[in-house]
Amino acid sequence: MTSPEVDILKDLNEAQRQAVTWPPEKPLLVLAGAGSGKTRILTRRIAYLLLQGVPSFQVLGVTFTNKAAEEMRRRVRQLVRHEVWVSTFHSGCLKILREEAAALELPRDFLIYDDQDQLALIKDCLKQMNLPERRVHPKGAREMIQRAKDYLLSPLQVIEKAVDDYEETVGKVYERYEQRMRELGALDFGDLILKTVFLFDRHPKILEGWQDRLRHVLIDEYQDTNHAQYRFVKLLASRHRQITVVGDPDQSIYAWRGADIKNILNFEKDYPEAGVIKMEQNYRSPATILDAANELIRHNEFRKPKLLWGEKGVGGKITLYEAEDEKDEGNFVVTEILNFKNQGRTFNEMVVFYRVHAQSRVLEDACRRAKIPYKIVGGIRFYDRREIKDLMAYLRLVVQPKDEISLKRVLNVPTRGIGKRAVEFIEAHGRQNQISFVEALAQAGKVPELGAKAVKGIEGFLKLLAELRKLKGKVSVRSLLEKIIERTGYVELLAQERTIEAAARIENIEEFFSVIDEYEENAENPGLGEFLESLSLLTDIDTWDAGANCLTLMTLHSAKGLEFPLVFMVGMEAGLFPHANSMGGGAEEMEEERRLCYVGITRTQEKLYLSYAISRRLYGRQARNLPSRFLSEIPPELMEFRSPFGAPEIELEKESSSEEIRIDYDS
Repeated sequence: MTSPEVDILKDLNEAQRQAVTWPPEKPLLVLAGAGSGKTRILTRRIAYLLLQGVPSFQVLGVTFTNKAAEEMRRRVRQLVRHEVWVSTFHSGCLKILREEAAALELPRDFLIYDDQDQLALIKDCLKQMNLPERRVHPKGAREMIQRAKDYLLSPLQVIEKAVDDYEETVGKVYERYEQRMRELGALDFGDLILKTVFLFDRHPKILEGWQDRLRHVLIDEYQDTNHAQYRFVKLLASRHRQITVVGDPDQSIYAWRGADIKNILNFEKDYPEAGVIKMEQNYRSPATILDAANELIRHNEFRKPKLLWGEKGVGGKITLYEAEDEKDEGNFVVTEILNFKNQGRTFNEMVVFYRVHAQSRVLEDACRRAKIPYKIVGGIRFYDRREIKDLMAYLRLVVQPKDEISLKRVLNVPTRGIGKRAVEFIEAHGRQNQISFVEALAQAGKVPELGAKAVKGIEGFLKLLAELRKLKGKVSVRSLLEKIIERTGYVELLAQERTIEAAARIENIEEFFSVIDEYEENAENPGLGEFLESLSLLTDIDTWDAGANCLTLMTLHSAKGLEFPLVFMVGMEAGLFPHANSMGGGAEEMEEERRLCYVGITRTQEKLYLSYAISRRLYGRQARNLPSRFLSEIPPELMEFRSPFGAPEIELEKESSSEEIRIDYDS
């Protein structure tokens, strides 16, 4: 065996070695469990292929991020001193389309439109079609068009499949949008894969050429592929069938953005001659964590059975905490974090996972009170979120009419026809007459450059503020915020977008009501000015170091690929996790929630905490929920129970019915 081969195979366990040295001419499915070293296997298999005489230009590696692709290229270069084509699906398809543009009657230098370009073009299409944005929101239309392209659906197919007038109308907008894209010689991100699949479908000779050129295809995170990506891979690999895919059905958590777990589950149907290698040895977690994860995920039917095991010892028990409410839960987490800090651990060794972004607010408050530096991954600080800052700006203007920063923030939110140029004209008027921006705004009718629409919008805005100020001191803060939302139509306009982003923003607004309710229940003399003052520390610019020594707060959907010594998973309650949206759905939706829980548990390197609250205020409502069914799927002997109430019986819901399961936990 040559020295390079020795380097490639060193430090590999038996399953990893089999995966790396699998015969180049045969398809291979690698079921890589959490923490089993899948990136190492992909890079070393590519290097092994090159050492077996496969030309580097015949290899294509595909992953999901440019950062991961660059890392794989770097590792291969270090191993065998070769440059290989490793890219994301989008960049790989772009390269193909650049070379084959003529076959699709595309200009070779076609433009790539990003999300904002798409939005602008959709707005233009709506104007051409005389469709008001209140009927078809541009962002909602953009999201539907993007999903259609993920499923390789043409505008006509979208129209034919429409279940209501709205979807049919969006299908017609999609049709006009595609016409305009052709006129402009442009593609959007969804087109990069869709057009490549169409190219291969309609031009067999071109497909044959690329099949010969890219004989060996290796795909990372195969469980996360959508239908368009699946078709691209299948077409490319169908001739020589020299394909390696690596993934884990138990970590498929992105169905909401088009990922289809069936792609990996049906791999052996697509390639009956394929080998299957299970990488079950975990290098990350102790046995207690692995046993909990194994027992949890075995309740899923749509999976490839495997059993994680490791050699890191048994490890301590999982701590399950029963909190009185969300504040008690946050205080418990913070107390444990400070205890670890006093033992010499650093904040960056710890993470708090939650199911929805709105849960971060209570945790952020607790961290700030305890002076724990934190950073949020996959989101922004609760009080820095656009919708929260918008509503706080309205509240501030009720208290302080001269707050120019807040005025400029919401002057055209929601849109009132007061654009940037209008603001510039008002500022210039103020400078010319040596008056403040607020005073200049009141003189909008005297600014000759302003159009009638802008003047009307400004007058309506000022009238609204005057009405709101009359309510100050007469109604509660909650009532005032409800009036702001009612008069501006803020939430109604978000709802009309019909996007995932808009739904999340509405949830955050509902959570803001929880903040107000807590304040009004606990303050001796509740008032709007005092409420805003109580939030002042929470809304100041964060002066903590966002680098190394920070606690990480993140949603479970952002957790994939990460690991931490100390992990806290909060909000383990029915309706929250599993999320209420999955409760009335089919088995597939519940199984995805369970996979999400599995992903969270398997991020743990040392110690795991799970917690639930007997009572929780969320989205402006107080509710009492049963503990998550996932807790009953973890053997009780793996957990130690803690509660401010001692050791009561915990009622856990049964998966297949509303009947309750009662489990006794020892204190």
